[in-house]
Amino acid sequence: MQITVADNAQQTMASVLQSALERSRDVRIAVAFLSQSGLDRVWPPLQKVLQTGGAVEFLVGLDATVTEPQALWHLYETSRASQLALYCYTDPGTASLYHPKLYLMRNDADVVAIVGSSNLTQGGLEDNVEVNMVIQASLETEIISDLYGVYNRLKFDPHRVEPDEEFLELYEALCTRKRRSPRQGGRADRDLTRAFREKVRHLRRPSPLAHDLVGWLKLVYTHLPDGEFTNQDLYAREAVFRQHYPNNRNVQAKVRQQLQILRDMGLVEHLGPSHWRKTTWSERL
Repeated sequence: MQITVADNAQQTMASVLQSALERSRDVRIAVAFLSQSGLDRVWPPLQKVLQTGGAVEFLVGLDATVTEPQALWHLYETSRASQLALYCYTDPGTASLYHPKLYLMRNDADVVAIVGSSNLTQGGLEDNVEVNMVIQASLETEIISDLYGVYNRLKFDPHRVEPDEEFLELYEALCTRKRRSPRQGGRADRDLTRAFREKVRHLRRPSPLAHDLVGWLKLVYTHLPDGEFTNQDLYAREAVFRQHYPNNRNVQAKVRQQLQILRDMGLVEHLGPSHWRKTTWSERL
């Protein structure tokens, strides 16, 4: 495992991303903010990933200010004719802020993972003072497995939706009104916000795919018993799990964590304390 830092001084995020994307076949990006200028900085290698049969996935936050409709439209139009997927985070509440910056770029068994402060914007990639940890490691390294688990939690959050044209039009209208009148609160603003939230209620959520199962998650899923099962059924396979991750001293806790992620993905159903059952989605993987 190799760890470096991208801070836009000694090494820019743009250069690190461009280099990693050039070698990738599976790309997953979860950011709070996305701008067209930021997307432009990495679009050539992203396009190459798609043209050579790779997959690209974006999880983007919406704030009606920094995340630009133009960039969302760009990704949406690309998704209609390629293996690019776009999902948006639409929590209407204000108690917490959707603020991740996680980049996962995989080629066969090797992964470049970046966690830090850079959004996919021109500022985040080159202009701002940022701090990002760049981890290069095997897919089976436990920290890489954990980062894919974090990504899946973000992807299968109940507020995550797959946008359509009407949704993007409404978001663009929200951005326009906010830009023209930062102090919102009139009837037109409330009606537009209400229409946007109503649209969100009818959008599709992400569906689990085989490539979502990585590392620990794939290991636990592979050993799920048929039908109903308990935590103890999986604890009985602890020796097998230790063969894959010999340095883990909390295997049972790790198993419970993976079951929670599988539940959020819709692949298992929680029946009661320590009791589970596979769902029909499992048959489609």
